[in-house]
Amino acid sequence: MIIKTKYNEDLLKGLQRKKTKKIVLLYSGGIDSTAAGMVLKTKGYKVFPLFIDYGQTALEAEKYLVQKTAKILGFEPVKIIKTDLLKQLTKSSLLGGQTGDDNQAWVPGRNTLFMIIAGILAKQIDADGICLGYMLDDNFVFGDNDYFHHKSIEELLSKSFLQPMAVMMPTVDWQKKDLIALLKKGKVLQHTVSCWNAKLKDSQIILCHKCANCIERENLLAKL
Repeated sequence: MIIKTKYNEDLLKGLQRKKTKKIVLLYSGGIDSTAAGMVLKTKGYKVFPLFIDYGQTALEAEKYLVQKTAKILGFEPVKIIKTDLLKQLTKSSLLGGQTGDDNQAWVPGRNTLFMIIAGILAKQIDADGICLGYMLDDNFVFGDNDYFHHKSIEELLSKSFLQPMAVMMPTVDWQKKDLIALLKKGKVLQHTVSCWNAKLKDSQIILCHKCANCIERENLLAKL
């Protein structure tokens, strides 16, 4: 005998839900997230970009480019969420300081928090899940920037919302050079930013050319 409860009703409804081909893209304006959105766009998804203002050093540069590039690529209007939780709870040179190497770039819990926020938005707009720009060959891995972490968030979101909630990583088996080639072909590479210390001045992006991200990007471009 099955006892009828609101939980069971909601779970059944969630399991019977029809896919909408909507996806929430965690969008930073960088190479990885831009490429991930492009891949899903070609697969027929409506891409809803989510940009999170968490007090990052490159805030203005990133915010300018995500809005510009989303329009070029035919994404839905960018949703911007502002939170100072990370500034209140942790310390990182990414939060308003100057960042040089990978160790300085870690913000504890950032990816976990962002994925939960994206999941909440996905639920509200009846999306099939969230999307990340992630590759297995990332040159550094923090605890919350790992394939198994991301898949565990998929399980958590699905359990929380009583329906399948995918965490999509469409470029997981790509290499960075492949993403750059895709962006060059789509004529949007120049509308992305990798620099942790980027500034916006008169609608121009000013790069530091010193941080690990700048060096990686410049080295890859030199090889193409």
